[in-house]
Amino acid sequence: MKFLSQLTLVSLLILSIVSCKKDDDNNENGKGDILISNLIPNPDGVSGSAYMQLISNVEPKEYDNQTAFPASYGVPPVVIGKDIYLLPGWSMLTNKIEKYSRINGELVKQGQYDLNPGTGANAITVKGNKAYVSLCMQGKILILDHTNMTKIGEIDLSKYGEGDNNPDPAISIIRDDLLYVGLNQLASGQYNPDPARATADVLIIDTKTDKPLKKITKDGFSMATKPEADDKSIFMDEKGDIYINCISGFGFIGHGSGMLRIKKGETEFDDSYALDITKTTIPGINHKADYLINICYAGNGIMYATANINALYSKPEPNYFADMCVVPLKIDIYNKTVSKISGIPMSCNFGFSVNCIGNQVFFGLATKDDKGFYSYNPATDKASTAPVVKVKGYPGLIYEFK
Repeated sequence: MKFLSQLTLVSLLILSIVSCKKDDDNNENGKGDILISNLIPNPDGVSGSAYMQLISNVEPKEYDNQTAFPASYGVPPVVIGKDIYLLPGWSMLTNKIEKYSRINGELVKQGQYDLNPGTGANAITVKGNKAYVSLCMQGKILILDHTNMTKIGEIDLSKYGEGDNNPDPAISIIRDDLLYVGLNQLASGQYNPDPARATADVLIIDTKTDKPLKKITKDGFSMATKPEADDKSIFMDEKGDIYINCISGFGFIGHGSGMLRIKKGETEFDDSYALDITKTTIPGINHKADYLINICYAGNGIMYATANINALYSKPEPNYFADMCVVPLKIDIYNKTVSKISGIPMSCNFGFSVNCIGNQVFFGLATKDDKGFYSYNPATDKASTAPVVKVKGYPGLIYEFK
């Protein structure tokens, strides 16, 4: 368990890192429609610097950090509309939430909210002027007026904890005035759920009253939604169905891992649906995947993801900078089929992002040969064998403002 705790803590801090950069000579001083972020880790991997910046296009180019904005090392920038939120996450290297907006093609800081120490704020969802922030280390939902970054109130979730009084709230989504919050239910003092409790939990909160309504559960899986690093780990498809990525102790505790569903108009898990990545054969890969790190829903039942294969870690201790254990995938969530994206090399745990831009998919990877954003065109099934957009350090988010 000591190895597991160390591994998952480092994984969380690594897998949750994002930042970005900017080329002063060739990027019109950071103007553009596309936000990128990157990471500059210290040798320990759990601390370092992160940056974010705007670029004008995804044509081949390399960016440095000379004029980039500092970002959070704990959680990738969360983009909601024209706004970007920076959260401290589990790393808790800062105690503030910062808000930026893209205005006239530039990033402009709008304000910040100073948190109490040790909140572990790791996720944010917005409805109107209200922003719901998960305080994973305190078992609360903080409610902010994000227009002026002031506190409206908070929701105590302590009664929904399993094994302790903190259910460890994570990523959330709003549907029909209901806030669906993934609960990680970490064992006390650990960064994993209790191996004896293979149960995924989601808490439903009425946003009209900001009162919890009920906690729903699904056996066989655990850790509903990625604790941080992927605000897309809960999403809604065109039918109005909610899908939830469960990472289940990062694949180390024997629970099912993958996708669950809450159908439109319902407030319970769909008992007829589960996609367990640990039991799904992936052609061309000799090992089963252990969990989905980042996901991006592209529509029509097709989702792209990066997955971790724990069997490829070095023994007895993993080398997060050198072990190539992250694989890019295409997943049909309706038919439950999984395939490897051919032509794109595997990555270490410092490169794992996946984002959809226009008709292309971009994987932010740190491969043996290079670091940056590799492109994939689903229409032609062709992928770049080298990064299209390169970064100094390690790639994080790439996002196009519509």
